[in-house]
Amino acid sequence: MGFHLRKIYEKILSYRLSRPIIAALIMATSIFLLGGGIYDIFMNPPIILPVGEGRFLPFIPYDVNRQLLIGSIGVIILYALGALGLLIIYHSARYVHNQRTALFLIGIGAGFLLISFGIIESIIFWMMNY
Repeated sequence: MGFHLRKIYEKILSYRLSRPIIAALIMATSIFLLGGGIYDIFMNPPIILPVGEGRFLPFIPYDVNRQLLIGSIGVIILYALGALGLLIIYHSARYVHNQRTALFLIGIGAGFLLISFGIIESIIFWMMNY
């Protein structure tokens, strides 16, 4: 039994992940950290802020130091959309000889990037000037 466990242990130590998997893990971790995932785990913020008369706010007005869970999840999704836009722009470099496909992919990637940037900036504006 000891020989088999040692062999399994050596296989685990010598296993190497591929570069795209490592890049995806690093990107997912950074998006989670930038979106406030650690704050959500440790501080247990409320999901949404009830204002009254059936109205809810996804953010805390005039306060950028605290956040609600729904706002954090939304920002994480928007960061992922922006990262997807950057990946699509990077992927368009493969189609240098097919200019139409390359420009189409650059347009889609830039669109994703601008949409995510615009929505995140408007969320910050709403938080500061509600």
